[in-house]
Amino acid sequence: MTTEDWSVLGDLRCELGECPVWDETSARLYLVDISGQRLWTLDPTTGTASGATCDRPITALVPRAGGGWLGVSGRDVGTLDPDNGAFQPLLSLPGPSDLALNDAVCGRDGNLYVGSIDRTRAERADLYVVEPDLNHHVLAGHVGASNGVDTSPDGSLLYHADSFADTVTAYGQHGRSVYTVRVAHPDGIAVDADGGVWVASWGSGRLFRYTPDLAPDRALCVPAPLVTSVSFGGPGYRWMFVTTARSDDAELSGAVLTADVGVAGLPPARFAVQR
Repeated sequence: MTTEDWSVLGDLRCELGECPVWDETSARLYLVDISGQRLWTLDPTTGTASGATCDRPITALVPRAGGGWLGVSGRDVGTLDPDNGAFQPLLSLPGPSDLALNDAVCGRDGNLYVGSIDRTRAERADLYVVEPDLNHHVLAGHVGASNGVDTSPDGSLLYHADSFADTVTAYGQHGRSVYTVRVAHPDGIAVDADGGVWVASWGSGRLFRYTPDLAPDRALCVPAPLVTSVSFGGPGYRWMFVTTARSDDAELSGAVLTADVGVAGLPPARFAVQR
């Protein structure tokens, strides 16, 4: 276990910070505060944050090919305007009406991966694949809480966290499970340029790195207990960004943290939605 030299980006304190995504064009970090219904734009060089109030809770943020953003809310995937927080649905995914969609990512294979969450713990949630033409199907069923998703650098593996099952699973071709590791309350996931899988562990104040075949590799201490998500950005994608949620007994809870952890990330894949 190592303790990095974390820096706090500005005065931003989210109720439930999630989905940090680096935008190389603007050199800004975008993220959502799900509970606060805010979309934040953060300048890491100055720590200045500007926010837009969203007209509905946004649980995931995905960059769009050609510019712009997609968001996930309720059972919908839609466009999201970072200036005014307006959400316009493009697609409603099928499933029980009481199960909302949760995290999402554009994979390096060009597909969008979106999961749902079953707070009754009856494992009725699903992990979906959405193609650019918005055709979609279920990749994995009987999910508890679909959380972090990301793909390997070549797009051949999809990594998926189920927070209620305490597992991270790697899926190969045709949705076949090829590797699984147990992780305490896994949340957001980011895959680095070497294929290492970084997992935020909610409630532990820890980040864990696994090898591409999900063997334990490294653990980092984070100065806030409710670690929600992780991503890379900045020059050469050498900066790690970590989002957190509010906790009464932690001074830095809700903060966005950054450090150089000695590995580089990859530019986020952009979903080329054909609509």
